[in-house]
Amino acid sequence: MTELSNKSLYESVEFALQLMDCDIGAAQCHGILCGMLCGVKEFDPSAWLGHTMGYHDTVSPADLGSGHALAQLLNETIAGFCADDFSLEVLLPQEDCALAVRTKALGSWCRGFLSGFGLTEFRASEKLSEDSRGFLQDLQEIGRIDPEEADDDGNEFALMELCEYTRMGTLLLREEIRFIADTDPDGGTIH
Repeated sequence: MTELSNKSLYESVEFALQLMDCDIGAAQCHGILCGMLCGVKEFDPSAWLGHTMGYHDTVSPADLGSGHALAQLLNETIAGFCADDFSLEVLLPQEDCALAVRTKALGSWCRGFLSGFGLTEFRASEKLSEDSRGFLQDLQEIGRIDPEEADDDGNEFALMELCEYTRMGTLLLREEIRFIADTDPDGGTIH
């Protein structure tokens, strides 16, 4: 995430969502976006915005403008998925935030990812590798994480490992789904 630091982008997205009266935070919003990007060949940003806003208001990507935090999040996330250097990052609060806050945000990101991925109606889940199916199950478990148990240095390291696992698993899942969609026209997506 390049134009703003992660901290600035996270805070900007959080603030923008509050101004738009959304019920979700920045981490969950980014998780939804990543989940939707993983499960579709042709991504519709309007569908992401609609889901993010709870379908109570109609906003198109053009309405946001290029300087809007959600537009920047969208552009940088797509660039992160497309980069050869695996530069996609999970949007979470910076390390100077309390461990419990970051842990809660990771759980929200994972729940958002599963929600966004579910919206894609990917129809070939049985064609996913055992690793990818396991990754999706792991995201369910991480989504249930208890932030109150995150209070020491050992948990700090565990959170860093979970974040990296989530990031790399997301990239690998997207590549596998793109391969399935390219090789099996009936097993791809409906979007």
